Amino acid sequence: MSARDFSPFCGQSTRPPAVQPVRHQNITTRPHEFLKNGSHPNPDQHRATHLGAVSTRFAPPLHTPDDLRARFRDPLLQPDILSILKQWGWPGNPDDLFQAAQTADLSDITIPVGTVLPFMSSRDNGDPVCLRNVTWAGKSPIPAYAFEFSSNGRNYRCVTPKPCSNFLVEDLGPVPKPELALDCSVPARWPATRSMKVYLNISNPGDAVEPLTTVNLFLPPGVTATNASDGGVPGASTVLWEIPNLAPHASQKIRATVVASAAGPLAFHSTASGTAGESAQTDCETEAFNVHGILVEVVDLVDPVEVGGNVIYIIRITNQGTAPDTNLRLTCTVPDSQQFVSSAGATAVNANGQTLIMDPIPSLEGKAVAAWRVVTKALTPDDSRFKVQVSGDQFEHPIHREESTHLY
Repeated sequence: MSARDFSPFCGQSTRPPAVQPVRHQNITTRPHEFLKNGSHPNPDQHRATHLGAVSTRFAPPLHTPDDLRARFRDPLLQPDILSILKQWGWPGNPDDLFQAAQTADLSDITIPVGTVLPFMSSRDNGDPVCLRNVTWAGKSPIPAYAFEFSSNGRNYRCVTPKPCSNFLVEDLGPVPKPELALDCSVPARWPATRSMKVYLNISNPGDAVEPLTTVNLFLPPGVTATNASDGGVPGASTVLWEIPNLAPHASQKIRATVVASAAGPLAFHSTASGTAGESAQTDCETEAFNVHGILVEVVDLVDPVEVGGNVIYIIRITNQGTAPDTNLRLTCTVPDSQQFVSSAGATAVNANGQTLIMDPIPSLEGKAVAAWRVVTKALTPDDSRFKVQVSGDQFEHPIHREESTHLY
């Protein structure tokens, strides 16, 4: 049985008034002055019936808490204490034990009959010896002092019976500490220049509160953060959050709204760090893609127009998307009540009777505008309609627009 397997002293971090017994069958062992004489094939099991014999006690009896503190700071006794700990294979730092013996709160406990102790210090011909798996088989419980401390990331309790100072150290388990985990989620694809949300989920799978968690979202080139939830602060290349008091087994979802200036693959890297040195990181990827969107507008500058006067039409094609629109072809139909006069604009205009054909636009970049000015002459009174048709490689059906002009 090892220290961490031992249960009579283990339990909650608060100190119980007495050690709870664990019953085992009686075990006899090799002769020892404070043990019941006998023999057993396993020399690492002992059955104690009496404590306090001068020849086997580790140090003089304890009468007050100050006696206990004095034992652990005694420079003549400390080497023997270190020897016991080494024999037991204790993985802690002895300085932590010595310091706690001077400063920790001491409690009075009793060790019930039948309790199995993971080990107990003793002496054999004056030499310090570590006796393992000691069953207390005396007639009454043992009074003892106990104090708790931590060392190398684990909690311990030191128990010292008052009659003999035969101390032992039991393992109470790891020191509670926070841990951090971080996840990132984004859409698989999203339109460039449109807002997108990056979600981060920060969690604490540990068993202690993390007082302050710092989370950084690193923005890839060409991406700008426009806002952030939960007090996040957008910067030129990062978004920063500070999350206080993240409870054990709790999580919090935070969000950043970002915009990409161009299409392409985008990788987001995020980190989280706590005050105790714990950290986590995560990555997520998405692809920003271009979108097409054409706006066709036609408007007359003057309406109504007197017969004999000029009618002026402005035609605009705007690429509202982010991808280029290619091979744009524009055709205008002049009503019979008007006569084509002139035109100017993004490309040359070819007139064939009442039909105007603009030379194609090979490519119109995202957000770009192509415009023409067409002048006609009002011939007869009419509720006329000037018609425009636009075709291109990116849309299946032509776009139709018309503008009404009253001629009188």
